[in-house]
Amino acid sequence: MEIIRLIPLVGFLLFCLQIGIRAFVLQRKGIRLSARKKHSSKGISTVLLIAFFLVFLNELVYKAGLIRFSILPEVLRPLLTGKIILVITGIALILLSNLLMLFSLRTLKQSLRFGLNKSNLGKLVTSGIYAWSRNPFFLAINCLFVGISLVFPTPFFITISLLTLVSIHLFILKEERFMHKNYGEEYKNYAKTVRRYF
Repeated sequence: MEIIRLIPLVGFLLFCLQIGIRAFVLQRKGIRLSARKKHSSKGISTVLLIAFFLVFLNELVYKAGLIRFSILPEVLRPLLTGKIILVITGIALILLSNLLMLFSLRTLKQSLRFGLNKSNLGKLVTSGIYAWSRNPFFLAINCLFVGISLVFPTPFFITISLLTLVSIHLFILKEERFMHKNYGEEYKNYAKTVRRYF
């Protein structure tokens, strides 16, 4: 059972590593990935994102039993249940999330972009896994966070999972408006034949 506690941590790190390596390779090729201008300030949102990442990582390492302290208040740490079916489902979702991300990044090739910027459009990708789902990248993120919250059903991970689902859905709706505006008929035809999620 101890090895099972490591799977969410390893899955999360592998997930981040996939995105990080692809971003690094594309930036080395001179492809701008961010919607931000090169010299814009990163601001408080970047600081909050880094803080969230560190808290989330600390909690995963704590739940894996690799450290003995959590920086979260006690009220956010207790497990709500330990049903094996939830754990198995969670592990399956974590593994699925990494596969979805792998196929998403391979299919995107050089069209990976973070944010919405009409002056930095990539090619509209409609093949590979994107012929099955319009948003496998975001579906992978959802699977990862839901999977982690099923393996470790604490108030903290459940809240993060719910916030992730809602924020990603809202971002997808915004992205769809952007895609319709910037890719026109090509995206409209694509959206008619391929579902938003699966």
